[in-house]
Amino acid sequence: MRRKHLILTNGTVVADKLIPNGTVVTLGSRIIYVGDEEEGAKIKDAAIPGVFEIIDAQGGYIAPGFIDVHMHGSAGCELMDGTEEALRTMARYLPKSGTVAFLPSTVTAAPEITRSVARLVADYAGSEDEAEVLGIHLEGPYINERYKGAQYGPAIRPADVSELEDLYSILGEKLRLVTLAPEVPGSLEAIAWLKARGVKVSIGHSDATYEEAVRGFEAGITHATHTYNGMRGLHHREPGVLGAVLATPGIWTELIADLVHVHPGAIRVLLRCAGVEQIVLITDAVQATGLPDGEYTLGDHQIFVKDGAARLAEGNLAGSTLTMLQAVQNMIQEVGVSIPDAFRMASLNPAQSLGLADRGWIREGFRADFVVLSDSFEVQKTIVDGKTAYSAQ
Repeated sequence: MRRKHLILTNGTVVADKLIPNGTVVTLGSRIIYVGDEEEGAKIKDAAIPGVFEIIDAQGGYIAPGFIDVHMHGSAGCELMDGTEEALRTMARYLPKSGTVAFLPSTVTAAPEITRSVARLVADYAGSEDEAEVLGIHLEGPYINERYKGAQYGPAIRPADVSELEDLYSILGEKLRLVTLAPEVPGSLEAIAWLKARGVKVSIGHSDATYEEAVRGFEAGITHATHTYNGMRGLHHREPGVLGAVLATPGIWTELIADLVHVHPGAIRVLLRCAGVEQIVLITDAVQATGLPDGEYTLGDHQIFVKDGAARLAEGNLAGSTLTMLQAVQNMIQEVGVSIPDAFRMASLNPAQSLGLADRGWIREGFRADFVVLSDSFEVQKTIVDGKTAYSAQ
């Protein structure tokens, strides 16, 4: 399909500030104008019929599309299914809730399984009705058994640069993010190797002391995986992983804002310490996302979903059924952040955390990725790279 130039109008534009009755104009895949009603009306009147498609937000919101850097599955499928059909199902589901790009995440598995999934992502070619697959997030296997959560214990192993070299030979720059525990043998060498190739490294599923965590940051860790969850907590005599994350400036802090994984009060603490500028909303979504309560799988585990919360048989949380849109709404309604700040944490911050330039925000020169919402935050249209990936009508 030929990409149309777009005029999005008659809605509140979510940008550095809210622009009531705003207008956004795109030329191909780029935003060329962001402004108010008066200028927008002139542009709309001057638009050449057939060249520009006019999208009427009908008094709702024109917002940046979401970028989810940590999700495992949705709509009955997960990355570890290892099939193109599964990955495509996920990519087609996500625009329905406003997500324009994502990092499918692994769980800890045997080397040959991880390699097979890496090849799937490396070879994957998306289509216009999908969220963009940005690459892969390798969550594990270089983690700590004590904080494995729903990760598969028998496949946990020391960090192995030779295994990373193999995966990088398959994925190249599509190896975007690796979660590991810096106290695990071989991790500091692995962090340095990954940093030298531009791969982002996150501390997670870790029992590190404060000092071990700081050494990991000094070696090149820049992210914290689902902050608060799967890490040694804060104690006043041993601040642990959480203390190191909260005390270290510039760490990108992932947050599952489903109000189950993290209490709203703890979210406010994170806001005070990390600031709006460093929080990255994620879903950590599993295959049950978008489906009713019931029994599902996550890698090698059976999980049980009740009242929307996913858990292992023993009761441990096992990912979530959250969408990025619901995370944004929770931050606004239950935590009290502003609309621009909530969207920033779900779009601009994830893009910047991965080093993606000109992505994740409504700003002139940025890529044309939008979600058009009703005034009650229902998705009306999701636009990926200037093309409509989902329309409610």
